[in-house]
Parts: sequence; C-alpha cells; structure tokens
Amino acid sequence: MITAVIVAALLQSAAINAKRDAFLSCLDQQVAAAVKGQSIAAETFEAQARESCAASADAMKAELVAFDVKNKVPRKQAAEDAQLQIDDFLSTSVSQYKKKAAAPK
Repeated sequence: MITAVIVAALLQSAAINAKRDAFLSCLDQQVAAAVKGQSIAAETFEAQARESCAASADAMKAELVAFDVKNKVPRKQAAEDAQLQIDDFLSTSVSQYKKKAAAPK
C-alpha cells in the first residue's frame, strides 16, 4: 500500500516537472530570441514572454493546482501558489534578458 502511494506521488511529480521544464524551456527560448534580435525593449519583454509562453504556463499551473488539491490544499490557495511560481520564473527571465541585453557584444 505504501509503495503504491509513493509510486503515485513520483508519477505526479514527474508530470509536474515535465510541465515546469516545458515552461522554463519556453522562457529560455524567449530570452535567447530577444537577445539575438535585440528588437524588444526590456520594459516590454515580460509581456511578450508571458503571451508567448501562456500555453505552457497554463499547463504547468493546472498540474500544480491538481496536485495541491489532491493533497487537500484549497483550490484558491493552490491557484495562488502556482501563479506565484509562474510569476517568479517570469521575473527571473526578465532579469536574465535585461542582463544579457545590456552586456557588451
């Protein structure tokens, strides 16, 4: 019985990790493309990255919320926590973009 619970938790964790990795990969691609093109103002990068990676962010959020709700976290709190993770990853990407865009070539 305990083994089944552990296996189920690992499978759920793997699903979350896959969605998180997809979102982070999308953000990394946005940073790389923006730095290469240099056609995006640093102030507008976050909005573009948020829009471009919306599908992977939504998938990650849904997976995180489902996992938390399954573990007895209220849905509202689970959604807020998932949104905090998304916002944190976006903020980190914006910082990376600003740093790379400002670096001398």
